[in-house]
Amino acid sequence: MRELHSDRRHLLIVVAALLAIGVLALDFATPPGAMPSMLYVLVVLLGLWIPVPWYPTAAAAVTTLFLVLDLAAHWSAPPPQGAYMNWPFLTLIIWATAAFVHRFHRMEADAAVGIKQLSDLKYALDQAAIVATTDVSGRITYVNNKFCEISQYSREELLGQDHRIVNSGLHPKAFIKELWRTIANGHVWHGELRNKAKNGEFYWVDTTIVPFVDERGRPYQYIAIRNDITQSKAAEARLRDQAALARVGQMAAVVAHEVKTPVAGIKGAMQVILSRRPAGDAEVPVMHDIVHRIDALNDLIQDLLLYSRPRPLRRTPLDLQPLLEEALTQMRRDPAAAKVATELAGADANLSGDPDLLRATFLNLFLNAVQAMGGQGTIRVTVAADEHNNTITIADTG
Repeated sequence: MRELHSDRRHLLIVVAALLAIGVLALDFATPPGAMPSMLYVLVVLLGLWIPVPWYPTAAAAVTTLFLVLDLAAHWSAPPPQGAYMNWPFLTLIIWATAAFVHRFHRMEADAAVGIKQLSDLKYALDQAAIVATTDVSGRITYVNNKFCEISQYSREELLGQDHRIVNSGLHPKAFIKELWRTIANGHVWHGELRNKAKNGEFYWVDTTIVPFVDERGRPYQYIAIRNDITQSKAAEARLRDQAALARVGQMAAVVAHEVKTPVAGIKGAMQVILSRRPAGDAEVPVMHDIVHRIDALNDLIQDLLLYSRPRPLRRTPLDLQPLLEEALTQMRRDPAAAKVATELAGADANLSGDPDLLRATFLNLFLNAVQAMGGQGTIRVTVAADEHNNTITIADTG
């Protein structure tokens, strides 16, 4: 392509040179005062199509020299009757034309630089943001690749549509109406929007909508620049959930603390009453059952305290079978598990762990199984061990 432009430029320079020589020859062949010399202006004007910085000046200088030669050749011959020639004025026109050609090329170069800068800015914007333009009615007239990627629509599917195609339905009509009122009045709107992709997935975008206005201040086009903030919104949601869980934990700690003291008092009083009853008293089994239920309640309170105030792991060597039996025993104290049968099978396993946390974990699993079976059925616990792993399988008939 560059070679083609170079050949075209050289051809035009040759044409200009031949034209200048031809005008000079025509000047010599015609009487003084005739007008062929005006054709020198065309030689300079050819510089509009010859992108060589020195050409306008060189063409003006050469044609001025040719004018001087023509003037010298006809100096002694008076111009014919009615002929008109003003060589100084023609020289001024030639140099003014050269200045005009120089100015044209400078403006052309400035415009090329401006277009290149705009192209670079557009490229950078397209790499960093999700961009779309719409007309005043909201019809999409341009989308970049990032818009297509995040929305999962092709460019052909988006052009000519409005942004309802990605509307998730989350934002109320009043919110959208206020957005349109803002940009229709020529003001910039900024906010967060939840959109929906073609596959139904939701995504959040931080959005800035800029209206382009005419001389009357009325918008004729809008450009929307968006950034994907889906991950940050998800992180915010997780932080809110964690804060809510922390508040629940604090409340659980307060409730557990307030309940633990009176429960301990009730158990102590019941044990005192039991110590005063004769061995064959028919009420003694009932009182023992009350004490067992108080112990179960105390275990639940302990679980609440463990949830509300997590502590570091306290690893100790332990046997897995006795730990599972303790958790099953605690489960049976729950009235809901009165009709639940349990089976514990498999070899014993030795491991290092926190017995309190493991016991609480197993108890929660057993209570979940009781709820799944509606208080009736069988819970089967199987322990399998090898040199690398211990596997506990908990199955129920729910």
